[in-house]
Amino acid sequence: MDNTGEDAAAAARWGDMDADCLVEIFRRLPLDDVAAAAPLVCRSWRAAAGDASLWRELDLRGGGSATGTRFMPWSPLAAAFAARYGVRRFSFAGYLRLCVARAGGSAVEIALPPLLGAPELDLVSLRCPALRRVSLPALPAADDARLPDVVARWHSLEHLELEYRPASFPATAARLGASCPRFSGLKMAGAIREQDAAAMATSLPRLKHLCLDGCYLPKQVLLAVIHGGPELEALSAKLCVGFDEGDEDVAREAAMIARFEVGGSRLVDKFDQRDADGQDDDTSSYVDVM
Repeated sequence: MDNTGEDAAAAARWGDMDADCLVEIFRRLPLDDVAAAAPLVCRSWRAAAGDASLWRELDLRGGGSATGTRFMPWSPLAAAFAARYGVRRFSFAGYLRLCVARAGGSAVEIALPPLLGAPELDLVSLRCPALRRVSLPALPAADDARLPDVVARWHSLEHLELEYRPASFPATAARLGASCPRFSGLKMAGAIREQDAAAMATSLPRLKHLCLDGCYLPKQVLLAVIHGGPELEALSAKLCVGFDEGDEDVAREAAMIARFEVGGSRLVDKFDQRDADGQDDDTSSYVDVM
Protein backbone atom coordinates (compact mmCIF):
# COMPACT_ATOMS: atom_id res chain seq x y z
CA MET A 1 0.00 0.00 0.00
CA ASP A 2 1.39 3.39 -0.98
CA ASN A 3 1.42 5.83 1.94
CA THR A 4 3.31 8.56 0.12
CA GLY A 5 0.29 10.85 -0.08
CA GLU A 6 -0.52 10.42 3.58
CA ASP A 7 3.08 11.10 4.59
CA ALA A 8 3.16 14.25 2.48
CA ALA A 9 -0.11 15.41 4.03
CA ALA A 10 1.23 14.78 7.53
CA ALA A 11 4.39 16.72 6.76
CA ALA A 12 2.30 19.56 5.40
CA ARG A 13 0.23 19.65 8.58
CA TRP A 14 3.39 19.87 10.69
CA GLY A 15 4.72 22.58 8.41
CA ASP A 16 1.50 24.57 8.72
CA MET A 17 1.57 24.50 12.51
CA ASP A 18 1.53 27.87 14.21
CA ALA A 19 5.05 29.23 14.74
CA ASP A 20 4.54 29.65 18.49
CA CYS A 21 3.53 26.00 18.79
CA LEU A 22 6.62 24.89 16.90
CA VAL A 23 8.83 26.96 19.15
CA GLU A 24 7.27 25.37 22.24
CA ILE A 25 7.90 21.91 20.78
CA PHE A 26 11.50 22.75 19.89
CA ARG A 27 12.01 24.06 23.41
CA ARG A 28 11.75 20.45 24.58
CA LEU A 29 14.40 19.19 22.16
CA PRO A 30 18.15 19.01 22.83
CA LEU A 31 19.91 22.11 21.56
CA ASP A 32 21.93 20.05 19.08
CA ASP A 33 18.74 18.84 17.37
CA VAL A 34 17.42 22.38 17.09
CA ALA A 35 20.72 23.44 15.54
CA ALA A 36 21.44 20.52 13.21
CA ALA A 37 18.14 18.89 12.26
CA ALA A 38 15.05 21.04 12.63
CA PRO A 39 16.06 23.81 10.18
CA LEU A 40 16.23 21.34 7.28
CA VAL A 41 12.65 20.03 7.49
CA CYS A 42 10.89 23.01 5.90
CA ARG A 43 10.85 26.80 5.87
CA SER A 44 8.51 27.12 8.82
CA TRP A 45 10.64 24.78 10.92
CA ARG A 46 13.75 26.71 9.95
CA ALA A 47 12.12 29.97 11.02
CA ALA A 48 10.95 28.47 14.31
CA ALA A 49 14.38 26.95 15.03
CA GLY A 50 15.87 30.42 14.70
CA ASP A 51 13.63 31.92 17.36
CA ALA A 52 15.94 33.70 19.81
CA SER A 53 14.04 32.38 22.83
CA LEU A 54 15.32 28.85 22.07
CA TRP A 55 18.90 30.06 22.44
CA ARG A 56 18.63 31.90 25.75
CA GLU A 57 19.99 28.96 27.78
CA LEU A 58 23.13 27.50 26.19
CA ASP A 59 24.58 24.42 27.86
CA LEU A 60 27.63 23.84 25.68
CA ARG A 61 29.51 21.54 28.00
CA GLY A 62 30.61 18.18 26.68
CA GLY A 63 27.43 16.29 27.42
CA GLY A 64 28.81 15.10 30.74
CA SER A 65 32.25 14.35 29.30
CA ALA A 66 35.17 15.98 31.06
CA THR A 67 37.06 16.24 27.78
CA GLY A 68 34.31 17.91 25.77
CA THR A 69 34.14 15.10 23.17
CA ARG A 70 30.75 16.42 22.06
CA PHE A 71 32.59 18.92 19.84
CA MET A 72 35.38 16.70 18.51
CA PRO A 73 35.56 16.17 14.71
CA TRP A 74 34.49 12.53 15.13
CA SER A 75 31.48 13.26 17.35
CA PRO A 76 27.86 12.55 16.32
CA LEU A 77 27.20 16.30 16.28
CA ALA A 78 30.08 16.86 13.83
CA ALA A 79 28.79 14.00 11.68
CA ALA A 80 25.31 15.54 11.62
CA PHE A 81 26.64 18.91 10.47
CA ALA A 82 28.81 17.22 7.83
CA ALA A 83 25.91 15.16 6.46
CA ARG A 84 23.25 17.86 6.54
CA TYR A 85 25.20 21.04 5.83
CA GLY A 86 28.41 19.83 4.21
CA VAL A 87 30.53 21.21 7.06
CA ARG A 88 33.96 19.66 6.58
CA ARG A 89 35.80 21.18 9.54
CA PHE A 90 33.41 21.17 12.46
CA SER A 91 34.68 22.97 15.57
CA PHE A 92 33.40 24.22 18.88
CA ALA A 93 34.28 27.78 17.84
CA GLY A 94 31.98 27.55 14.83
CA TYR A 95 29.16 25.98 16.82
CA LEU A 96 29.49 28.66 19.50
CA ARG A 97 29.29 31.41 16.85
CA LEU A 98 26.10 29.80 15.53
CA CYS A 99 24.52 29.66 18.98
CA VAL A 100 25.51 33.21 19.88
CA ALA A 101 24.25 34.55 16.55
CA ARG A 102 20.86 32.87 16.97
CA ALA A 103 20.56 34.14 20.54
CA GLY A 104 20.94 37.65 19.18
CA GLY A 105 22.20 39.06 22.46
CA SER A 106 19.34 37.53 24.48
CA ALA A 107 21.22 34.60 26.08
CA VAL A 108 20.82 34.58 29.87
CA GLU A 109 22.67 31.35 30.70
CA ILE A 110 25.76 29.75 29.23
CA ALA A 111 27.94 26.82 30.27
CA LEU A 112 31.21 26.48 28.36
CA PRO A 113 33.29 23.31 27.86
CA PRO A 114 36.96 22.60 28.64
CA LEU A 115 39.76 23.73 26.32
CA LEU A 116 38.06 27.07 25.84
CA GLY A 117 40.11 29.50 23.73
CA ALA A 118 40.56 33.24 24.14
CA PRO A 119 38.56 34.11 20.97
CA GLU A 120 35.57 32.11 22.22
CA LEU A 121 35.73 33.73 25.67
CA ASP A 122 35.88 37.17 24.02
CA LEU A 123 32.93 36.31 21.78
CA VAL A 124 30.75 35.36 24.74
CA SER A 125 31.80 38.37 26.80
CA LEU A 126 31.05 40.82 23.99
CA ARG A 127 28.03 39.25 22.27
CA CYS A 128 26.14 37.98 25.32
CA PRO A 129 25.73 41.07 27.51
CA ALA A 130 22.53 39.88 29.22
CA LEU A 131 23.98 36.75 30.83
CA ARG A 132 22.72 36.01 34.35
CA ARG A 133 24.35 32.60 34.90
CA VAL A 134 27.78 31.57 33.60
CA SER A 135 29.75 28.33 34.01
CA LEU A 136 33.41 28.43 33.02
CA PRO A 137 36.03 25.66 32.80
CA ALA A 138 39.56 25.98 34.13
CA LEU A 139 41.27 28.69 32.09
CA PRO A 140 44.86 28.98 30.82
CA ALA A 141 47.00 31.48 32.70
CA ALA A 142 46.64 34.21 30.07
CA ASP A 143 42.84 33.99 30.07
CA ASP A 144 42.77 33.66 33.84
CA ALA A 145 44.44 37.07 34.07
CA ARG A 146 41.78 38.57 31.77
CA LEU A 147 38.85 37.12 33.71
CA PRO A 148 38.17 40.28 35.79
CA ASP A 149 37.65 42.34 32.63
CA VAL A 150 35.47 39.61 31.10
CA VAL A 151 33.04 39.31 34.02
CA ALA A 152 32.75 43.09 34.32
CA ARG A 153 30.88 43.15 30.99
CA TRP A 154 28.04 41.00 32.37
CA HIS A 155 26.21 43.64 34.39
CA SER A 156 23.20 41.35 34.91
CA LEU A 157 25.27 38.43 36.22
CA GLU A 158 23.74 36.70 39.23
CA HIS A 159 25.57 33.38 39.44
CA LEU A 160 29.09 32.31 38.42
CA GLU A 161 30.38 28.74 38.40
CA LEU A 162 34.14 28.22 38.14
CA GLU A 163 35.50 24.74 37.54
CA TYR A 164 38.70 25.73 39.31
CA ARG A 165 39.62 28.64 41.54
CA PRO A 166 41.34 31.18 39.26
CA ALA A 167 44.58 32.81 40.39
CA SER A 168 42.88 36.11 39.60
CA PHE A 169 39.96 35.45 41.95
CA PRO A 170 40.52 38.47 44.26
CA ALA A 171 40.54 40.82 41.25
CA THR A 172 37.61 38.96 39.70
CA ALA A 173 35.59 39.27 42.90
CA ALA A 174 36.34 43.00 43.02
CA ARG A 175 35.01 43.49 39.48
CA LEU A 176 31.94 41.37 40.23
CA GLY A 177 31.18 43.48 43.27
CA ALA A 178 31.61 46.73 41.38
CA SER A 179 29.96 45.81 38.06
CA CYS A 180 27.27 43.22 38.87
CA PRO A 181 24.82 44.61 41.45
CA ARG A 182 22.62 41.47 41.39
CA PHE A 183 25.45 38.99 41.85
CA SER A 184 24.58 36.60 44.68
CA GLY A 185 25.71 33.07 43.78
CA LEU A 186 29.17 31.52 43.42
CA LYS A 187 30.34 27.95 42.90
CA MET A 188 34.07 27.30 42.86
CA ALA A 189 36.44 24.35 43.08
CA GLY A 190 40.13 24.07 43.88
CA ALA A 191 42.25 25.27 46.77
CA ILE A 192 40.63 28.19 48.59
CA ARG A 193 43.17 30.60 50.08
CA GLU A 194 42.94 33.18 52.84
CA GLN A 195 43.09 35.96 50.23
CA ASP A 196 40.11 34.38 48.45
CA ALA A 197 38.05 34.41 51.66
CA ALA A 198 39.09 38.02 52.23
CA ALA A 199 38.03 38.91 48.67
CA MET A 200 34.59 37.41 49.23
CA ALA A 201 34.16 39.40 52.44
CA THR A 202 35.39 42.67 50.95
CA SER A 203 33.97 42.55 47.42
CA LEU A 204 30.97 40.20 47.66
CA PRO A 205 29.22 41.03 50.95
CA ARG A 206 25.81 40.37 49.32
CA LEU A 207 26.69 36.78 48.46
CA LYS A 208 23.75 34.53 49.36
CA HIS A 209 24.59 31.15 47.83
CA LEU A 210 28.10 29.70 47.94
CA CYS A 211 29.21 26.21 46.92
CA LEU A 212 32.76 25.06 47.67
CA ASP A 213 32.18 21.31 47.43
CA GLY A 214 35.32 19.25 46.98
CA CYS A 215 37.69 22.12 47.72
CA TYR A 216 40.86 22.19 49.76
CA LEU A 217 39.44 24.40 52.50
CA PRO A 218 41.39 24.77 55.76
CA LYS A 219 39.30 25.39 58.85
CA GLN A 220 40.57 28.95 59.35
CA VAL A 221 39.71 29.81 55.75
CA LEU A 222 36.21 28.35 56.11
CA LEU A 223 35.66 30.38 59.26
CA ALA A 224 36.81 33.50 57.42
CA VAL A 225 34.30 32.75 54.65
CA ILE A 226 31.51 32.33 57.22
CA HIS A 227 32.39 35.52 59.08
CA GLY A 228 32.72 37.49 55.85
CA GLY A 229 29.32 36.49 54.46
CA PRO A 230 26.67 38.22 56.56
CA GLU A 231 23.94 37.52 54.00
CA LEU A 232 24.80 33.89 53.28
CA GLU A 233 21.66 31.77 53.10
CA ALA A 234 23.27 28.59 51.76
CA LEU A 235 26.86 27.40 52.12
CA SER A 236 27.85 23.96 50.86
CA ALA A 237 31.31 22.65 51.67
CA LYS A 238 30.80 18.91 51.23
CA LEU A 239 33.65 16.47 50.61
CA CYS A 240 36.25 19.11 51.35
CA VAL A 241 39.75 18.57 52.78
CA GLY A 242 40.98 20.87 55.53
CA PHE A 243 38.39 20.60 58.31
CA ASP A 244 36.29 17.88 59.86
CA GLU A 245 32.56 17.68 59.15
CA GLY A 246 31.88 17.31 62.88
CA ASP A 247 33.96 20.30 63.97
CA GLU A 248 32.01 22.05 66.72
CA ASP A 249 33.63 25.46 66.16
CA VAL A 250 32.59 25.43 62.52
CA ALA A 251 29.04 24.32 63.36
CA ARG A 252 28.68 27.03 66.00
CA GLU A 253 29.94 29.84 63.74
CA ALA A 254 27.68 28.71 60.89
CA ALA A 255 24.54 28.42 63.01
CA MET A 256 22.97 31.50 61.41
CA ILE A 257 23.23 30.08 57.87
CA ALA A 258 19.91 28.47 56.92
CA ARG A 259 21.46 25.75 54.76
CA PHE A 260 24.93 24.67 55.84
CA GLU A 261 26.20 21.37 54.45
CA VAL A 262 29.61 19.85 55.20
CA GLY A 263 28.96 16.11 54.83
CA GLY A 264 32.03 14.05 53.97
CA SER A 265 34.55 16.78 54.74
CA ARG A 266 37.67 15.75 56.62
CA LEU A 267 40.77 17.31 58.08
CA VAL A 268 43.17 15.31 55.92
CA ASP A 269 42.66 12.98 52.99
CA LYS A 270 43.37 9.26 53.12
CA PHE A 271 46.93 9.73 51.90
CA ASP A 272 47.69 12.49 54.39
CA GLN A 273 46.32 10.32 57.20
CA ARG A 274 49.30 8.00 56.75
CA ASP A 275 51.54 10.96 57.54
CA ALA A 276 49.48 11.71 60.67
CA ASP A 277 49.86 8.08 61.77
CA GLY A 278 53.62 8.22 61.24
CA GLN A 279 53.44 5.57 58.51
CA ASP A 280 54.62 7.66 55.60
CA ASP A 281 56.68 10.83 55.34
CA ASP A 282 55.60 11.62 51.77
CA THR A 283 53.78 15.00 51.73
CA SER A 284 53.13 15.06 47.98
CA SER A 285 49.36 14.98 48.47
CA TYR A 286 49.51 18.44 50.06
CA VAL A 287 51.53 19.69 47.09
CA ASP A 288 49.02 18.20 44.64
CA VAL A 289 45.97 19.75 46.25
CA MET A 290 47.51 23.21 46.38
